[in-house]
Amino acid sequence: MKEKIRYGKVTQAEEFLFPDSELGVLPDKLRLAAAKNGRRGIQLLLPTLGEKAVCTFSSGDFTAEWYGMRAVPVEYNTGNGVAQGGGMVLMDPVEEKPPYAIRKAPFQVYDCLMPRPEGVVEAKDGRAAIYLCLVPGENIREGTCQAEVRVALEEGECRLLLEIEVYGVRIPEEEFQITNWFSIPAICRFHKTGQGEPAFWEVLKKYIALMRRARQTCFYIQLDKACVAGTDPYRFDFSYLKEMISLFFDSGMKYLEIGPLLSRGFREDGSPDMFTGTFRCMAAPEVDLDSWEGYEITVRFIRALADFLRENGWDDKVMVHIHDEPDIHVDSEKTLESRKRQYYLTASILRKYLPRVRIIEAVSTSGFRGGIDIWVPGTAGYEADREGFLRLTDLGEEVWNYVCCGPQGFWLNRFLDFALIKNRLLFWGCEANRLTGFLHWGFNQFPEGMDPFQATSCPNDTGLGTNFPCGDSFLVYPGTGKEAWPGMRLEAQRRGAEDAELLKLLRKKDRTLHDKLMGRLFISNEKYCDDPQVMEEVYEELLRALS
Repeated sequence: MKEKIRYGKVTQAEEFLFPDSELGVLPDKLRLAAAKNGRRGIQLLLPTLGEKAVCTFSSGDFTAEWYGMRAVPVEYNTGNGVAQGGGMVLMDPVEEKPPYAIRKAPFQVYDCLMPRPEGVVEAKDGRAAIYLCLVPGENIREGTCQAEVRVALEEGECRLLLEIEVYGVRIPEEEFQITNWFSIPAICRFHKTGQGEPAFWEVLKKYIALMRRARQTCFYIQLDKACVAGTDPYRFDFSYLKEMISLFFDSGMKYLEIGPLLSRGFREDGSPDMFTGTFRCMAAPEVDLDSWEGYEITVRFIRALADFLRENGWDDKVMVHIHDEPDIHVDSEKTLESRKRQYYLTASILRKYLPRVRIIEAVSTSGFRGGIDIWVPGTAGYEADREGFLRLTDLGEEVWNYVCCGPQGFWLNRFLDFALIKNRLLFWGCEANRLTGFLHWGFNQFPEGMDPFQATSCPNDTGLGTNFPCGDSFLVYPGTGKEAWPGMRLEAQRRGAEDAELLKLLRKKDRTLHDKLMGRLFISNEKYCDDPQVMEEVYEELLRALS
């Protein structure tokens, strides 16, 4: 019999591990609580001089998904601001770890998950880093289940017993809406394919599968000049998007997001005109919307888009972005009022030709009343205008949340130098505030020259401030060949979205207990408990209350 390995680190909690995480004596048994269809995760870090770890799993109730964890660099700590722009990362070396960060940069963190379906995980730098996702069987019963994890190393074998308490509740089908915006150019570049080629569709399916794994329900198709079929007069053809949109709907996605309809235009140096008061046509960014030519182009554009959506039966499944963040990057009240007038004009045209449309927009305030159907304030904007957004919610309007390069500091966000649990707590915040969806711009947004295995801070082409914070622009990784790899933050999103559905059930069943459990973890997007052990305790109480 192989010598038993008793030294390493194991955790089922919502926390990051690192290549230099402190190791200790391993427990003989690990206890977890799970819903009947919940997928719990376990991280294992084991020292070894060998080249690989061979993992096996024994259970009559669960099957195992094995992953090797790959460390990625965190070259900067995040700044301590709220607004977009400015010092979003601390470019100069810091003497001490910022109080809101998990470590002082630079450092490496295990975020990337490389699928290893056979359970063979490569070791690197003297450690085998393993992630195990437990998949319950269809007919699993309520009660205590036993399982055993074995990891064979050159030095011996690690054996870990699992005691999984399965509660008699199932996580509901998705009602909470999620969208993470994906990049077609990044897919093509990393996987060496062209849009529309057979290999492209094969790879895209892998990215869509990761979206659905994390309970994503909406997908964003960003329009560009590819839809322009002629310019004298302007004509538009969107048929090139049919195969892609169909692929997403066939995967189980519920809603198409599409847009934008307008553009900021560009400055002489080629950067976007962030503070403009004059919107331009998306398909002709040199033409002002307010001009006769701009009006004609916009009407033809929207009419063609509406016809395309109706012909394919998607006109009742579409959400349209007119212009992202219309009340952000505004230098005067005059600019804001000019943007608002142009936004309402475009909304009026859109609703004329596509009456079943819902207009969705990322905003900072509730000021664009009457123009937006699905409000998506940033978390800081929501807290600043909480009364306004609560009034919209009380009127039956739909309100979501989003995060991007801000807010930073102690605010909940998804950056790589923030505690992993903050990704999950964002969804507790959505449920606490009766929000019905969540938007994030960065699924795989890797601009030209960015490689997340070399650097995780995304370059910033807006001309406003530093690079974006590490990890802001992505949740997944380009795998080898035709593979797409998830990350720990994507897994945290999945668990957070599952929590939101369960919490909604509890709110209907027992509002007092719902509020009590919520209050142990979430007060606001700036005040919360980020202790993973408290999350474990509260999560089990939630499951018990629903059983």
